Amino acid sequence: MVVSGRTWFTPGIPGIYVVLLCDVLRDLGHDPAALLKTLGLKREQLLDPEYRLPLEQADAAAEAALALVGDAGLGFRYARAMRITLHGPVGLLALSSPTMDDGLEAARRYLGLRAPFLSVERVPLAERRQALSFRTDFSPGPIQNFVIEAMVIGFVYMLEQLLEASPEGAEVHFQGAPPPHAEALRRAVPVPVHYGQARDALIVSEALLAARPRLADPQAEALAREQCELEFRRWRANQEGPLPERVRAVLRDHPAPLPDLADMAERLATSPRTLKRHLQQAGLTYRQLQDEARYRQACKLLGERGKRISEVAFAVGYNDVANFSRAFKRWSGQTPRDYRGG
Repeated sequence: MVVSGRTWFTPGIPGIYVVLLCDVLRDLGHDPAALLKTLGLKREQLLDPEYRLPLEQADAAAEAALALVGDAGLGFRYARAMRITLHGPVGLLALSSPTMDDGLEAARRYLGLRAPFLSVERVPLAERRQALSFRTDFSPGPIQNFVIEAMVIGFVYMLEQLLEASPEGAEVHFQGAPPPHAEALRRAVPVPVHYGQARDALIVSEALLAARPRLADPQAEALAREQCELEFRRWRANQEGPLPERVRAVLRDHPAPLPDLADMAERLATSPRTLKRHLQQAGLTYRQLQDEARYRQACKLLGERGKRISEVAFAVGYNDVANFSRAFKRWSGQTPRDYRGG
């Protein structure tokens, strides 16, 4: 699987994450030498704090590791092996934050510096709870499942490390059916895990968000935030290509619902006002680029004969088939039925 549209303006994956993957494979009884050979890399290279693995190579690493492990549950085992200190200044910022809420927000804000293929949205829920909803740029399949499982469970273990105790008031939701390793996962994870849910998310209570991390330290937090901002600015300075094309790259094959203007601006490390201005200078609007992406997605899905038009409409973000049909005719000059027939 290839992560679409990310090659020119993301920092890649820190090499230490692949080192950890090799260690997890070894603990599961597999020799990671073949994995490193596939990547054409040595462990010493990956241990370099400045090394970043291109996302295509990270894809290859995940595919090779999953092929070795099968149904053993690589995602949650990888998350369990992860330590917050491996995230560098981002981890230090979370550790030293005054509240768990601040720590989670720091992790969410700077996530792109460590996992540029992932986004996390905070969604208010009833009963004084919030959902940290996870999305990836990967197409549905084994790699997406691995990444989602590793990241959601990784946040659980991050909470546990921040508190130095079990994160009471948290639970995990996954959209899919329970995998073969579901029971092993439930035994290992210190919070309830539910499948068949509305979103892939970590659910947290307001009481948990208000808790104080055991290593909260204002001075350490200020220094870590300064380091994160410096890295963030360097990432932004190293971005190449005009903003409209970078927007198109993020939207390409992004699952519905597509990010709104504010979310897109945050992903590209700019402000909504600046993004809007650049698009206007190019004679574009963000709505136009969203429609481009929806049209591409719709055409692809309409080519799958087993899908009903109502399913295609829902998949690209329309709850009403008539509205989807009107939009598709505006984009292509044909109705979805005519397009499929042609």
